[in-house]
Order: sequence, then C-alpha cells, then structure tokens
Amino acid sequence: MKTRQTKRKQSNVPGRYLAGNGEPQDVVLRDVSVGGCRFEMGQRAFTLGSPLQIVVAGTGPHRAIVKWIDKDEVGLTFERPLSQAQVDSFMGSHVPDPSQSNAGATFTPMQDAKPQRFC
Repeated sequence: MKTRQTKRKQSNVPGRYLAGNGEPQDVVLRDVSVGGCRFEMGQRAFTLGSPLQIVVAGTGPHRAIVKWIDKDEVGLTFERPLSQAQVDSFMGSHVPDPSQSNAGATFTPMQDAKPQRFC
C-alpha cells in the first residue's frame, strides 16, 4: 500500500483476532511489520476503520484498525507499533497450527466496538 510507513516482511506467522463481539478467529499472517500486518479474511467481512484485537505468535492482544481491504485480504495498522525485536522473534517462530500457538490468548472487552450487521 502506498500509505504504509514501515516495510513488512513476508511471513507465515500464526495469529488470532477478535472483532467486535464475535468469536476469536485463527489466521495466518502473510506479512508483518512493526506498524501492521496482513492476512486472508476467510468468511468474515470487515469494514474499513473497524477496531479489532489480534494475538500474534502468542503475544498480545494488540489493538489494531482495519486499514485496507483488497479482495480476500485485509491489512491492519497497530494502534501501538510493535518493537523490531518482537517482529524479528515472529520471523523465527513458525508454528504450523495457529490454534495451538494462540490457545491461551485472552482478549479484553472492546467497549468502543459495535456489532457489525451484514444482512
């Protein structure tokens, strides 16, 4: 994306996100940087600017905002940038089963999130 402020590195890092009042969903991050990440949406629909929380390789949850949507992919911007050391540790910690890597993830309530209706 032209608005990106930090360079992302290609990855296969496990993640789990929570959007609004929905159920946590497992994903594989296709790229990640200190400023954000990208993953395939799957069956979920997203809205630009929506807040969510994401656990990356067992760390977090990190609060993020949906920055862009393109076909079946979504890009997030972290509200607080990650450290470069965190990003580097993700690159060296490939875990093939996302659900096992993030099984203990607990999310905090998101009072500012509103349920999304898609009907």
